[in-house]
Amino acid sequence: MRKVVLLVEDDEDNRDLVQFVVARSPFDIELVIASNGREGVEAVKKKRPDLILMDMQMPVMDGYTAVSIIKADPLYSSIPIIAFTAQARPEDIARTRSLGCVEHYTKPMDPEELLNKIEKYIGAS
Repeated sequence: MRKVVLLVEDDEDNRDLVQFVVARSPFDIELVIASNGREGVEAVKKKRPDLILMDMQMPVMDGYTAVSIIKADPLYSSIPIIAFTAQARPEDIARTRSLGCVEHYTKPMDPEELLNKIEKYIGAS
């Protein structure tokens, strides 16, 4: 059964790379793209993804705010969210965990590692 993964990422190169990795994976994934937190929150309501990869530093609305909005809504609070960010300090990790993110994944990404994390949360195989 096809799974929906929402990627919320403002950097076009990162979006392209994730799209490439997911397209070449053995998993049946529909990748939905949002380029900022506001678009991400809207996409959650339209498509209800099985997993969200959320950049934390973006224009318009950052990932911290978007995660807080999603986690505050009982309809969507159970969706696993992976913080997908370049921020790797212990306080950054603690902050994303305190918001309810299930993982803190630091860019640059390793394609195999990213696919392993996706599979862990959506059972994509």
